[in-house]
Amino acid sequence: MTHEEARTRLSAFLDAALPDHEVVQVEAHLEGCSSCREELAQLRTTVTLLQEVEPMQAPEGFAAEVRRRIERLAQATQHSPWTRLRAALPWRSGSGPGIRWSWRTAAAAAAVVMVGIFAVNLLRDTVPYGFFAARVKMPELTLDVSKVGEGARTAVQAVPPGAVPGEAAFVRRVIRTGQMAIEVERFDATASRLLAIAEGAGGFVADSSFSDEDGVPRGTFVLRVPAARFSEVVAQVEKLGTVQRRQISGQDVTEEFIDLEARVRNLARQEARLLAFMDRATKIPDLLAIEGEVARVRGEIERLTGRLRFLANKVDLATVQAEVSQKPKKAPGGFWDINRTLERVKTAFLNTIRQMLGAAESLAALAASLLPVVLIVALALWLLRRGSRRADRIS
Repeated sequence: MTHEEARTRLSAFLDAALPDHEVVQVEAHLEGCSSCREELAQLRTTVTLLQEVEPMQAPEGFAAEVRRRIERLAQATQHSPWTRLRAALPWRSGSGPGIRWSWRTAAAAAAVVMVGIFAVNLLRDTVPYGFFAARVKMPELTLDVSKVGEGARTAVQAVPPGAVPGEAAFVRRVIRTGQMAIEVERFDATASRLLAIAEGAGGFVADSSFSDEDGVPRGTFVLRVPAARFSEVVAQVEKLGTVQRRQISGQDVTEEFIDLEARVRNLARQEARLLAFMDRATKIPDLLAIEGEVARVRGEIERLTGRLRFLANKVDLATVQAEVSQKPKKAPGGFWDINRTLERVKTAFLNTIRQMLGAAESLAALAASLLPVVLIVALALWLLRRGSRRADRIS
């Protein structure tokens, strides 16, 4: 069992509501995970505080109001569309008119149902899915930010127009990425064109780099464009030059989206309960314990919400990375390549100059190294000659 799976089962583990095999797995995980043990201890403390809170008395007239609501609900049920539909169906009851049910009638109804199911399956297999997908607009995920007590909570819910609150809508979330290498005639004009393509699609250039090696300009441009115009932008970029490499990928993060949304909603409800308990607590230790738990839940909500925003940005804005290089200049053809000859003459002349300067440098270094020895020898000879002259005079 993973760390996250164990954390989601701590409450049920504390309430003894887990199957035996999951209890064994959670206990094994708790033996090696200190953070889960601390969280379980905090949950036990919270449950203990809840048990110590005195029960509240129902206000006067509460039972009578509940009874009136039940009676109104029963009356509404009698006049509901489903009740009227049952009354309008051609069932035969007693001596009234309608269909007399028998084995033949039941068999005919079953045959009609089977033919309908077969027709639906046949239509689904023969008609492509895109035919229906193009005509059905999937609802978009929206962020529902509400406040509970003094603390704010962030609840991420899928709320399509006209849907019943609490029902989650399924939306496919895919991160689209395209990488390509193209060779163009003029690098500067292509760089300007890439900027115009990104801005024209409602996006922007997120990053760019430039280098000039051997006189050939190269650069990398990262474009962030709306996901709905990803294919259009890729086609426009490919038309700028010769495509040498192309890679299109998509990462489906729908499962991670749904998991993060469910965890944020659960944490928001937990935070609301903790804030309600804080309003009813009277002891300082209880307040401190609940406050610490609220801070932990709030931090987890912020972390998961940040991850959701990051994924939403990646999904809404696709990434197109273009590696652009300018075509190298072609060498002139013909019987004699004069440019090559001039380049060889230039190289030979410079090599000779470098060799001469290197020889002069070596001679200068040799002279500098021998100069102290020459000076010492010259001084010694001068001293010897002077001494011999003195000896001749004395004699």
